[in-house]
Amino acid sequence: LFWDGRAASLEVQAGGPVLNPIEMGNPDQATLMSKIQMAAYAPLFRTVFGSNVFGDTKLAFQRMTEAISTFERKAMPNRFTSKYDAYLAGKATLTASEARGLTLFDDPKSGGGLMNCLALKGGGTLCGCAQCHLDKPSADGTPPLFTDFGYDNLGIPKNPNNLFYNDPPAFNPDGAGHVDHGLSVPTRNPRQDGKFKAPTLRNIALTAPYGHNGYFADLASIVHFYNTRDMPAEGWAAPEVSFAMNAANAGNLGLSVQDEADLVAFMETLTDGY
Repeated sequence: LFWDGRAASLEVQAGGPVLNPIEMGNPDQATLMSKIQMAAYAPLFRTVFGSNVFGDTKLAFQRMTEAISTFERKAMPNRFTSKYDAYLAGKATLTASEARGLTLFDDPKSGGGLMNCLALKGGGTLCGCAQCHLDKPSADGTPPLFTDFGYDNLGIPKNPNNLFYNDPPAFNPDGAGHVDHGLSVPTRNPRQDGKFKAPTLRNIALTAPYGHNGYFADLASIVHFYNTRDMPAEGWAAPEVSFAMNAANAGNLGLSVQDEADLVAFMETLTDGY
């Protein structure tokens, strides 16, 4: 979890932002737990975890991360109520544009090399965007999660509007020269340089900006980048990290303007609450 994969579980991830000096900024676990101990929900915390839970700061912090991760695993934030879910259940019909977008999402573009196909165990293939953003239910009936949980370097440029570049040297000693090396930092493996997590596309229309550093303001922009990254005439800025960029899934895909619009239309069917 996190864009660079540094957290191995929801519990570990939940403990990160609360202590990060440029996020929630609590100086230590004891300070945070003293705040929770005075919160209106503290009695509920004691009911669930025991009346003496605040007597051990480390244990109380662990219980806090368990509470957050338990909520994150429940149905409320994982509704699976998008138009696409209704379509899979035979309860909705995609528009012509949405249907074309789904076809593009699943299949390689003839002549353009949209994506290579991945052979599946037991037969069948995954092609197109669906190779990394899985769009079919799993064998046990779990709705599609639209991610393979993998990591990739897409060659996204540095975001000049990233306020991290302006942070004090204590937090960012490199200033504007900072390079986000992604997965290679927690793994200490240079061969993972510039790789970031493939996010779920569920509710993607609600979560602008896009890319690990927010470089793209809208879905149309990032789809256009995937399609034209390696076309000099497009004038894209240099990638922040150029090592082992994904060349099969992005670059010069040969998609038309209509194709790009159809892909966006399909992704807009992934918003919950249909």
